[in-house]
Amino acid sequence: MKLFKKDFPEYLQKYEEDELFYRNLYLAEQFHPDTFPEYITSLDRDYIEQHQLYVPAIHGSWVSYIPEKEIFHLSSQNIIVQKHNRYSPEFIHEHGFYEVFYVYSGSCSNTIQGVERVCHEGELCILPPKTSHSIGVFDDSIILNLLIKSSVFHSTFFEIFPAQNVLSIFFSHILYGKTENNYLLFHTGKDEVIRSLLEDLFIEYIGHDKYYIPLLNSSLMTFWSLLLRRHEEHIESFMTTNKTLSTLDALNYFQKNYADITLESAAKHFGFSVPHFSKLIKDSTGQNFVQLIRNIKLDKACRALQTTNLSIANICEIIGYANPEHFTRVFKKEFGVTPGEYRKKRS
Repeated sequence: MKLFKKDFPEYLQKYEEDELFYRNLYLAEQFHPDTFPEYITSLDRDYIEQHQLYVPAIHGSWVSYIPEKEIFHLSSQNIIVQKHNRYSPEFIHEHGFYEVFYVYSGSCSNTIQGVERVCHEGELCILPPKTSHSIGVFDDSIILNLLIKSSVFHSTFFEIFPAQNVLSIFFSHILYGKTENNYLLFHTGKDEVIRSLLEDLFIEYIGHDKYYIPLLNSSLMTFWSLLLRRHEEHIESFMTTNKTLSTLDALNYFQKNYADITLESAAKHFGFSVPHFSKLIKDSTGQNFVQLIRNIKLDKACRALQTTNLSIANICEIIGYANPEHFTRVFKKEFGVTPGEYRKKRS
């Protein structure tokens, strides 16, 4: 199907056949409860089966887990971009892939981890596998869904970070560490760049033109990069909203003060006792304070080794290592080579 960008908003507003089915089902149940059993009896069962529609009055409880292979039928298919069916029955479920939903217009009810909230236009949520959630849209609001294979999400989202970047560590802990039932919620507001990129992904997907699959993969990496560049400070997660400490504020503070920061000085800055602050950081990132600061310093060291001619002793001083020999031991333990060997390989 060939769709031009100027026609995209009108295309989204149009009700698809399945949406009309769901809307009629919803209206019949809400406004004509007395005749609803007869309405259910009159439904075309063959149509329901062929379109794989969910009718609670017929199917009862729905399968709560959707495996990745059930959605991605083609081995080459990595990303599915679609509009969420308005008026489709809301049900709690989990799946074996990543889901991203974006409120293109209006709002939707969204339940994650048993907590319900309303998401408004411009909000974008990343849901990792094994996250219990549901989405409800019972008006003309438009929600876009991206379904992404786990391997492709990892290779695109985390490819944009340097190896020891603390945000990468934080996101890894949330999105595919040992935590479950988590999410990242970006408040993008009326950002036209983000909106336009999602439109492009949708149009490319439904067009199925030549080479559309590699184009989707590369476009997805661009999308992650711009999303984080423009909205890194507008993120919520279960880890950040259920703690009195903003993890992202703490990580940004670490990034700026890594050279001479201590656990005691950081805890004092954020107004916590040392033991409590230490626990908050470990719970939110999966790493302790010492590990995080070490990773930041090693990240800075790698960049300096690759992009400057500074001596190793000068780099040590800049990143906060007083002893070059100690720095060399830490560096070699992490990367398997000395700082000098690392520089030679990347020069």
